[in-house]
Amino acid sequence: MATLASAKAGLKAGAGRARKTAGASAALRAALTPFLAAKAVAIFVPILVVWSTSQTPGHPSYQEITQTFGYWDGRNYIDIAEKGYPSGPLDLIPGHPGHLWGFFPGLPILLKAFSFVFRDTITSGIVINTIGEFFALFFLARLVLLERNGDAGAARFACWLLAFWPDAVYLTVVYTDSVFMASAIASLYYMRRGDYGRASIAAGIAVFMRITGVILVPVLLADYIWRRRRVDTGVAGILCALAPLLIFAQYAASRTGDFFAYNTVQHSVSYGSRSFVPPWTGLRTTWETATGGGPAGYNFLFLSDVVWGVAGFALLVLFAANWRRIPWQLTLFSAGVWVLITSFTFWQGLMRYEMAMIPIYLVGADLWRKRPQLATVVLSLSAAWMVVQTYTFATGRFGV
Repeated sequence: MATLASAKAGLKAGAGRARKTAGASAALRAALTPFLAAKAVAIFVPILVVWSTSQTPGHPSYQEITQTFGYWDGRNYIDIAEKGYPSGPLDLIPGHPGHLWGFFPGLPILLKAFSFVFRDTITSGIVINTIGEFFALFFLARLVLLERNGDAGAARFACWLLAFWPDAVYLTVVYTDSVFMASAIASLYYMRRGDYGRASIAAGIAVFMRITGVILVPVLLADYIWRRRRVDTGVAGILCALAPLLIFAQYAASRTGDFFAYNTVQHSVSYGSRSFVPPWTGLRTTWETATGGGPAGYNFLFLSDVVWGVAGFALLVLFAANWRRIPWQLTLFSAGVWVLITSFTFWQGLMRYEMAMIPIYLVGADLWRKRPQLATVVLSLSAAWMVVQTYTFATGRFGV
């Protein structure tokens, strides 16, 4: 009897391993082509922009090309990686290095580590984000396969949507989006499988990247308690995902004397003196700015945020209404993302941050299954916008 039981257990374990292997293979196939296509756009468009505009005799240098991947916030992450955070009381004068405390240390740490191999911080960032984007697409494919009963076509279309999201250029340039998306999607995937250990580790990595990762912790807690119907030691394991935030805060306190340095800097003049307000207040301010008669390009940025913010709220309503097809945990995470990015004096960069509203890709996959022609049109428009955004970033202008 014992031998028979052992044999059954072995067969069951072998079947489980086979399913995991098959799932991983299907996810790899779904993710690989979108990954390669999007990466080609995100890398070669900046190269062509530099090559066609450079005044350097002969051809542009390697440094001239790579610097296009380190504009805006990328420059701040590079400065932290190369010089560290500034010490002493917070200097909040615009242009002074005190504003660097408004950036989480996860990406700078990776940049520093990879620079020992690649000897160049921006090159290191491109490599890091290439790896990050691949795993973001891989785990998205695994999540869609899990939620849509192994539908490889749905998983592949979801990967195309993320790879060619209008602001997908940020998955290549020296920003946190790539690693954050990989770790956040991985956390949600493992949560849906009931593997809270791996989900918590992935959530901790997301927290180390940027503040949005904190939203994963209450989502994991809600799912854990809902499944287990009790509070036990597993809750403590999930709460450990907040450790990177506490470590960063303690480090800031030791260097500046301000445990809440990140929050202090985020509300400083360097960040537009923003403060926490209800989303409708931020909407009103952003709309008034967009229609205030300023330069057209300036108005367009804020008008775009209005459109994306309102669209994001409409999507949340859609997710909630389709609760049979979209797990409430994913909707809860998306709601947290939306509330966090809209609860400021004015809205900024919503198109980029709403990339993390994961049910969008499930909705897109369902649309592709039901109305493939319409889904293809949506993807084509998104891809065209992604090319424009990549070009805009490569020219040193701040995209929407």
